[in-house]
Amino acid sequence: MFLADYHVHSSCSFDADGKARMSEMARAELRRGITEVCFTDHCDIGTPETIQLGPNSFYLPKSQGHQFIEAMEKAPEGIEIKLGLELGEGNHDPARAKRIYAMPEYDFILGSLHNLRDERDFYYLKYESAEQCEGLYERYLEELIELAGIPCFDTMAHIGYCLRYMHRQGLDVEMGMDRFGDRIDVLLKTLIENGRGIELNCADLADGGRSNPMHLTFPSVEVLRRYRELGGDIVTVGSDAHNIKSAGVGVAEGYELLMANGFKYVATYKHHKAEFKRLGG
Repeated sequence: MFLADYHVHSSCSFDADGKARMSEMARAELRRGITEVCFTDHCDIGTPETIQLGPNSFYLPKSQGHQFIEAMEKAPEGIEIKLGLELGEGNHDPARAKRIYAMPEYDFILGSLHNLRDERDFYYLKYESAEQCEGLYERYLEELIELAGIPCFDTMAHIGYCLRYMHRQGLDVEMGMDRFGDRIDVLLKTLIENGRGIELNCADLADGGRSNPMHLTFPSVEVLRRYRELGGDIVTVGSDAHNIKSAGVGVAEGYELLMANGFKYVATYKHHKAEFKRLGG
């Protein structure tokens, strides 16, 4: 079965565990049956630890360029390699985000939201009550809706990202349709109307990747089904791997989940143009 992993980090990302290069990650992906991989290292606007493009210079960073060429030369036969970016907080500087998207070197860009305006990454926040979590979800959805209207990405990454860290602190407050359905519908409809897709992030789906997987996806199955009901059909699948151990983990399970929920195709990209591969093929 064809498998593509469209959310992979190399040592070009500040938070990569083990600092594996693209060539090493590609070999690990192939060992797990992945035959197409897109490297999406972090570029979070306003977070200096990540790759920073602009506000004046919009050139491919040397670290990415060197590693991508090395991966093309050293990766074994049987795997196709694409170059992408995980662009965070594009709604915080839309003009800059659109210029990054227009750079000719990238095949694909994930649109992420790791932190709200004037807040730290959800990873670092302290979660103390359900009420606090619900308030954060409301603000998070409003910013995602903003981001969905900006032509600076191809698919939206890990919708519901906040839950990952709420859960780790013992608060399982889900971003469900019963409480947030109206805003989720606006978000999904905006993505669909603008020709953008969603990512099925499988980092916490299967054993073998993270040390304590939650056996959840981002978005949740409930939101995934709603996307399908509304006519959404552009989906990429990503392991969100930051090290060799997690490279490709959960992707096969993600494909099975898509098929079980009525999806027929998965998207891959070349120069921001979606190419659809039949699931199960």
